Amino acid sequence: MAQYVYIKKSKNLRFKLISLMYLIFLILSVIQIPIAWLKVSPLIQNYIQKPQAVYSDSILVILSKNLQQTDDLFKKELGYDEQKNQMPEPNSFTVTDKFFMDGTQGKKLFDDFVTVKNWAQQLPTTDERKALFLTLFDDDLKNGIGKEDASKWLQYRWKHVPAEFARNLLEEINLRYKLLGNKKGIAETANEEPKFTLMTGYSTMRVGDAANLATRGDKLVELIVERDGFSSKDYEINGNSFNFKPSVAGLYVIKAKGLIKTERMEIQVLPAGFPQKEALPFRVCYTGVTYTQKIPAYTKDAELICETDPEATMEAKTGKLTFNPKKEGWCTIKINSSEGILFLDSVFVKNLPDPILMVKNAPSLSMSKRRLEREGKIEIQAMHPSFEEGVYEIKAFDVRWVGNNSQIEKINGSQLKTNGKSMSQLQYIIIYNIEVKAGNESRKFEKPIIIQLI
Repeated sequence: MAQYVYIKKSKNLRFKLISLMYLIFLILSVIQIPIAWLKVSPLIQNYIQKPQAVYSDSILVILSKNLQQTDDLFKKELGYDEQKNQMPEPNSFTVTDKFFMDGTQGKKLFDDFVTVKNWAQQLPTTDERKALFLTLFDDDLKNGIGKEDASKWLQYRWKHVPAEFARNLLEEINLRYKLLGNKKGIAETANEEPKFTLMTGYSTMRVGDAANLATRGDKLVELIVERDGFSSKDYEINGNSFNFKPSVAGLYVIKAKGLIKTERMEIQVLPAGFPQKEALPFRVCYTGVTYTQKIPAYTKDAELICETDPEATMEAKTGKLTFNPKKEGWCTIKINSSEGILFLDSVFVKNLPDPILMVKNAPSLSMSKRRLEREGKIEIQAMHPSFEEGVYEIKAFDVRWVGNNSQIEKINGSQLKTNGKSMSQLQYIIIYNIEVKAGNESRKFEKPIIIQLI
């Protein structure tokens, strides 16, 4: 039977190895580095990269992926040759300073370190990872991470660090994530104890997410999935693995029975929500403006509840949610099915701002009489940079023709027809009392728009 082989010679051996690496990196970063050191640097990278880990928390999976992206970008800046495992100037620190100190990548790494610090602080005192974090990140905590001083940490970690050693440091950070994420230690061989692993690394999910689970060193014989104590069919078995896709929020318990042993895991499934703000700025809405959003959770028998729009709708086939908030403040949107909650999120509703009123193709409010005779009309526009067309609509306005014989007219719509008007005596066209449909309400703006005729 396959077995894990762990480092057992000393309880603190892995910490001593990390500390030794730190000393090497720190010393060589502040002294003149002999060329001979650079020749063994790739060997150090290979040693650091070798250990593998199964992360026990989703945040460490995310941080590890972020670090890999940073490393990929850094290698691109260095002109790194993957096949030859070489770079043009391994002892130069110019690219390191530019990439980490002057660019955004160093700040992103700093933010990730702060994230893992906050995560570790929330762990219970009985969790061994809490003490392990303090050991692994001691130097960083003392040099900027503890007080969240980005400038201090960037100077400490990255200033004037040669390119080859900067790459080693990125690999070493990932090693710390592996040590922190794998409670039982790092496997030195491919041999493993029979177990079932949540391949995504997440202990929490949302309705609509999917996770692939597979057996290692054993054969899947029976699978039992329960939600809040009741049997669930939110999975699909595919040979020796299965796809888990929760359809309702709740606490799921998965029991996977193999020939050798049975594994049990719990996954807290949260209701689906709106896309993140970075992907789609959707969380701020405005009164009277209709919003449409496709959501991942929908079903024919779903009940939609929208606090600010009782007439909100959702298409069962497409999952398209449409609502028009009627009042300011937080608006909770909830979707229930006969089995439980599918979707739960909220948006903040603000009052629709006044539009900007202008004359189309006359931003300076000056127009030649010849051009006016040729075009035969003036069009008034209402717009706002925060919205697309259609939110504001001009319904009517008053116009005063200023010349030898001034006249006042009431105009419906947004266009003022000038055909048939004698231009020779006209000096100004004054537009005022503009009625605008803004969302679901009408507003009147008395301030005049004065167009000079030249």
